[in-house]
Amino acid sequence: MQSKIKGPESLLILLVMLIILGSGVIGAGLTPNTPVLLVIGLLVGWLFLRGYSWDEITNGIKDGITTAIVPIFIFLLIGTLIAVWIQAGIIPSLMVFGFHLISAQWFLPSVFIVCSLVGLAIGSGFTTIATVGIALFGMGSALHINPAITAGAIISGAIFGDKMSPLSDSTNLASAVAESELFAHIKNMMWSTIPAFIVSLVLFTLLGFGNHANAASGINDTVKVLTTHFPVNGWAAIPVILMFVTAWLKIPAIPTLFLNIFVSLGMIAWENPLSLSKLATLIESGYVSHTGNKMVDAS
Repeated sequence: MQSKIKGPESLLILLVMLIILGSGVIGAGLTPNTPVLLVIGLLVGWLFLRGYSWDEITNGIKDGITTAIVPIFIFLLIGTLIAVWIQAGIIPSLMVFGFHLISAQWFLPSVFIVCSLVGLAIGSGFTTIATVGIALFGMGSALHINPAITAGAIISGAIFGDKMSPLSDSTNLASAVAESELFAHIKNMMWSTIPAFIVSLVLFTLLGFGNHANAASGINDTVKVLTTHFPVNGWAAIPVILMFVTAWLKIPAIPTLFLNIFVSLGMIAWENPLSLSKLATLIESGYVSHTGNKMVDAS
């Protein structure tokens, strides 16, 4: 006999799922596939015991997949975008230009502010992290700055920009669910996000002072490697400008990513044409660096 699953039971099920996933992926070092399949099997079995029919279970699965389709598609496109941006020299160009604009002493607060502004402009924290963030992370490695702190500055700035952007999917969704006017919702968030922004900026500034002692030693070598192995030029600004233009025109994330990928592929075809098989490998498996410089290849 079917009975409705109440809050405490749902919370217990969620906790058990998290324990299984965590112990499998983190504890046993398994790939996520096996723990996820185990969780799904146990969850379906539990629903059968609670009296739910197979049609009801499959309808629930369909509803869940429908909700996740767009984010999954965006993740796939972001992976492709990163690969073609590196191959086209866009991310290496941003790194080289950035070395001339950002000092090591002010690197962390600069990263935080830049990612905040980009996230605010395009309304996507994931896209900010995967594009400008990748370039800034590579710069941080060349400057011998702790990669964990660099990643923290990138992610913090990107998430702040995402939350405060009127173009953000999650911000629009939250205001819609709460039945609140969008800009009223953003205004109310400022009470918590602005103090968090200020505190984070101060902390990244303080942390940055102790992380640049050996910065100069790796910059020249890194710039030489990048300019030797990638097309570093001003044309790299085109896809970045395009991203801001599409954000200003309020074009959704998926067509924006597709457009940027096609433009970047055009730059690859113009500067360094690839065979169809190599291009397919780039899109499917990502870019693999073989410059011979361990720092550049790792970042």
